[in-house]
Amino acid sequence: MKRKHILWAAFASLLCVACVEDEGSNHMVPINELEVEGIEENYTKVGYQEKLEIEVTLKGSLSGADENAFDFQWFLCNRGTDESSHRHQVIATTKDLVFPLEVPSGYYTLYFRATDKATGMQWEKHTQLQVTSAFVRGFYLWGDKEDGSCGMDFISMIENKDTTVIEDIFTNPTGMKHAKNLVFTGNRSDVLTSFWAFSEGEFHSVEHQSALREFGILPDERIDKIIYPTIEVNNPTYDLVDIYPHAYGKLNTCTSSNWRVLLTEGDIFCCTNMIGGEGYANPINRLNSSSKDLYQPAPYVFHPNASYISSAAYYDNTDHCFTVHNAATYALSHTVKCGDTSGTPFYFDQTKYDPVRDLVYGENADANSYALMKDANGGYFIYKFAVQRYGANGVKKVSAATIDKKVATDFDKATHYTFFAKQPVILYAVGTHLYAYNYNLNLLKEVENPDGGEITYLAMDFASNETPTDFIFATYREAEKGTVYKYTIEDNQNTIEVKPHDDYETESYPWRTKLKVKKIEYRNSPI
Repeated sequence: MKRKHILWAAFASLLCVACVEDEGSNHMVPINELEVEGIEENYTKVGYQEKLEIEVTLKGSLSGADENAFDFQWFLCNRGTDESSHRHQVIATTKDLVFPLEVPSGYYTLYFRATDKATGMQWEKHTQLQVTSAFVRGFYLWGDKEDGSCGMDFISMIENKDTTVIEDIFTNPTGMKHAKNLVFTGNRSDVLTSFWAFSEGEFHSVEHQSALREFGILPDERIDKIIYPTIEVNNPTYDLVDIYPHAYGKLNTCTSSNWRVLLTEGDIFCCTNMIGGEGYANPINRLNSSSKDLYQPAPYVFHPNASYISSAAYYDNTDHCFTVHNAATYALSHTVKCGDTSGTPFYFDQTKYDPVRDLVYGENADANSYALMKDANGGYFIYKFAVQRYGANGVKKVSAATIDKKVATDFDKATHYTFFAKQPVILYAVGTHLYAYNYNLNLLKEVENPDGGEITYLAMDFASNETPTDFIFATYREAEKGTVYKYTIEDNQNTIEVKPHDDYETESYPWRTKLKVKKIEYRNSPI
């Protein structure tokens, strides 16, 4: 028998003797036999958020309910499988337990021991404790504190638990200021999982293990350590703008098993064999493999939102046209201009328009991608297309529309956009106002902003429930700070119907935060 088993065997659940011999008088002295009640067989609690509270009832054969006859100890054991990992500690010396669960998620054994002060006899009961993480499922909130420094909260959405906002989970050791982007890349495999935070002038890989209470940066995971170009790049400091593909669906699936795109302020880098390790060679924002001439890419990557993707498209700000991967990932070295077999419903080459149109905003939704374009006369246009494969003819045009600014109020002043893919609807925010515009029906509806605060974030939320009609937005007021709302759009071809999401009518909703929210990122990963 191993030593640890001998140790815990000595903690008898109940000593099966009724009396002991008094050696001084040769008389048998009755033992104060003890019954312990109130301890359940198992408990499940959320680490760093909940307390474990157990009220114990004692009944002694001699002392009755008098707890003063005993000393008490509570032991927490991590249930290690070998001598080196096995740990146990005293967490309380009271009869009743009130234990804040400031411990990592995992499985524990909890022991209660009562010691008779008069005789030294001991009684013990144990129970099983599962500590779950509050950071397995929910929304990261990335934004600015009052002083402009970056902060992060988490809307924890644990099954069978009330949704809770956990504040200030980012340690910010470098003093990041003015939050921008936040990307969780997915969990298909360890090599593909990463979590990046972006601010003005800084970008860092961030800790994301669910067992942690706070998340800091990973100083050894730097972009400049994995990029190895042999030609001069547009942006030698590799200032990150985004990482693609993003996590997909409610299980945070990574939509590519072997490639990833790093989009910087001036370049596009693509790793085509993530399984062999993450490394990036020459940028692909060029139009042939031998060229050293690099075009300036727009800060968006186009691809289908699906469980698997094999290619991606971009917008070339230098030549004012759309481009796509030249070949399959194993042969990817550059991009090629998308072929224009006709101008119906639009051209990929924007120089064919007078004045030239350029990309304002891009988004991926279901199997299609959307591009919001603008020309020098203030005209706005929407392109819908599908990235189906690599090569000049790998992108399929679907539709085009013109924004009627006489109907779409203050569209030219909008700061945030998102596309509702089930219908030809674009949502946009102007200051404190939120609008939904059907560009086929030429119909506008103003969406309720419950608190009247400045809208700081707006996006469709397909991931959390895999419901294409949901969207999420954040507001900010100086006095009340930030608030996050989730709404839904009815899939109706004849009108625009928007309402608060019924699933979140709980005590914690709407979700309050002290941050001016700049990005909301869904997470569902036990890692």
